[in-house]
Amino acid sequence: MAAWKIASKREDARALLIFMLVSCLPDIDLLLFYLLGRPEIFKHQLYSHNLLFALLSALAFFPLLKTKREKAALVIVALSHLVMDVFVVDDVAPIGFRPFWPLSNLLVSFGFFPYVRRGTLPQVLSAENLLAFGLEMALFVIPALIFCRRELSHLWRTRVLKKTPTWG
Repeated sequence: MAAWKIASKREDARALLIFMLVSCLPDIDLLLFYLLGRPEIFKHQLYSHNLLFALLSALAFFPLLKTKREKAALVIVALSHLVMDVFVVDDVAPIGFRPFWPLSNLLVSFGFFPYVRRGTLPQVLSAENLLAFGLEMALFVIPALIFCRRELSHLWRTRVLKKTPTWG
């Protein structure tokens, strides 16, 4: 959201949606795994957590953005997912992700944030997971929302509620 706010001068809800989608796109492997259940094909952080995938996913959305500034920010957003995942603990072997795949199998992981358990609903909603989610929210989501509060409020009023803006 911060990249969208800095890059998009037009307060474009479509651009915001694109930025949010591209920031989450590397985790498409989790969605495919849960939907199709093929662990031998959809290994988390193998095919979609690398520089090539990040750049290609940003490039795929370039035609939907209007300015060079937005396009450059979208590349940064795509790469930011990889940067964030460097600090996340993943207990699925191999530990870490391969930023230079398919050229290299070098694994990268610093493991700063607590591990988030996957599995059944009680496992996902465990106290450890809620603590990890809370830590991530406190460090990243809440500051981003505060940083973008005026723009988000304006988008809510003009796009969702269909009211004319009042800047008072």
